[in-house]
Amino acid sequence: YQEPRSPNPYDLELIETAAHLAGIVIELKRAEEALAKEKEYLAVTLRSIGDGVITTDTEGRVALINEVAEKFTGWTQEESQDKPLTEVFRLVHEKTRQPVENPVESVLEIGGPTILPSHLILMAKDGTERVIAGSGTPIRDKNGGVMGVVLVFRDITEKRKIEEERI
Repeated sequence: YQEPRSPNPYDLELIETAAHLAGIVIELKRAEEALAKEKEYLAVTLRSIGDGVITTDTEGRVALINEVAEKFTGWTQEESQDKPLTEVFRLVHEKTRQPVENPVESVLEIGGPTILPSHLILMAKDGTERVIAGSGTPIRDKNGGVMGVVLVFRDITEKRKIEEERI
């Protein structure tokens, strides 16, 4: 028979450290699950919006693009990721056919919500043209700092044709 020995202080410290690390791992797993759930919620929300939505960073590089914007621009999320907005979201003036100012620059300059200029044509990757209307707004972090821009736009080509027919 062997007498139980008193625990070695190093063993106790090791056990406490292991228990602490196990608690941290559990917290990280919960945070990871919550983040995945939030990311899925955002993806479902973006898919549910009937307008085109494109978000950029402050440098004007595409961060997110929803399915409607993919359809209108001809660019997928994967293809457009980190591309300059002006490459993915090519806008020209309807009458002059001249490129228009980058909407991200306009939003950042104003520092608030901005309506896109009238008479805009969105030139898709395949050459398809759509008359669009929309707006842009800065994306702000919890401290109010600008992190990027969100653009929301819709195809008004048919509406424009109907208006012209009435006239």
